[in-house]
Amino acid sequence: MERKSNLKSIGHNIQLARLKKGFTQEVLAEKCNVSAKYISALETGLSAGSIPLIIDICNILDITPNYIFDKALNINKLNNSINIIDSQTLIYYEKLKTENKEFVNETIKHLYNMQKKR
Repeated sequence: MERKSNLKSIGHNIQLARLKKGFTQEVLAEKCNVSAKYISALETGLSAGSIPLIIDICNILDITPNYIFDKALNINKLNNSINIIDSQTLIYYEKLKTENKEFVNETIKHLYNMQKKR
């Protein structure tokens, strides 16, 4: 059961990094010389992928293996602070249009400043 959970966590991290980079599954697949269906299987935890593929994904998405394996290996993050917010919330954020992201950012800044005044 833990293996399945680890694969889902790894896939989720790949998906989040892909979305942050602005790539579709098709674009990432093309850059990795695999099918979009295979990238989908990785992101949903149905496939583990190979070490060379994981290295390619890291290089293409400009992330470290620590980022991908974070929860699966219980690594304490050093430079990968992306999971400060719930990762599902980050996926939603990455799917927003630019103007909506700007609105969210300004709202967070406003709420933070209001909180500091209390």
